[in-house]
Amino acid sequence: MSISALLKSRSAFTGYFAVIVAVAAIMGYYTLSSNAEIPDYNIDANRVAIHGYDTVAYFTDGKPLKGKSEFGHVWRDTQWHFASAGNRDLFTANPDRYAPQFGGYCALGLASGEYADADPEAWTIVDGKLYLNNTKDFRVVWRKAPEAHIGNANYNWTKNRDKLRNNL
Repeated sequence: MSISALLKSRSAFTGYFAVIVAVAAIMGYYTLSSNAEIPDYNIDANRVAIHGYDTVAYFTDGKPLKGKSEFGHVWRDTQWHFASAGNRDLFTANPDRYAPQFGGYCALGLASGEYADADPEAWTIVDGKLYLNNTKDFRVVWRKAPEAHIGNANYNWTKNRDKLRNNL
């Protein structure tokens, strides 16, 4: 019997449809459960945020600086590294002011509906808030319409997190 004949029979169609539904359900389950495990902050295996960069330096030095573990601080179960004790102290006094938006994940990725890693060298400050992007090319796109991207990313971050694609 040919494939087209099999697909034309009602029982064959029902069987194929059931297999497709089962596979889709299993894939959906693993997608949702893997997103449930994505931490609030973009961390490495040692729970260090934003690849060990100093989140305060973007504001105080106007550029990304690699932090040092000797100037580390734990906030929200995440290790943050700083280039100096002074930057660490600024962060501990007001972490919400200095922490990157969207947990340090790529802001353009979140605006597009997915979790993606961020390159600490691809950054922008908008209205006193730090946003990171996956690449410098993504940053170029981000900077063309930051308000629109922020609106989409805010929605996805606050109301749609369990449905985001995991591209980490």
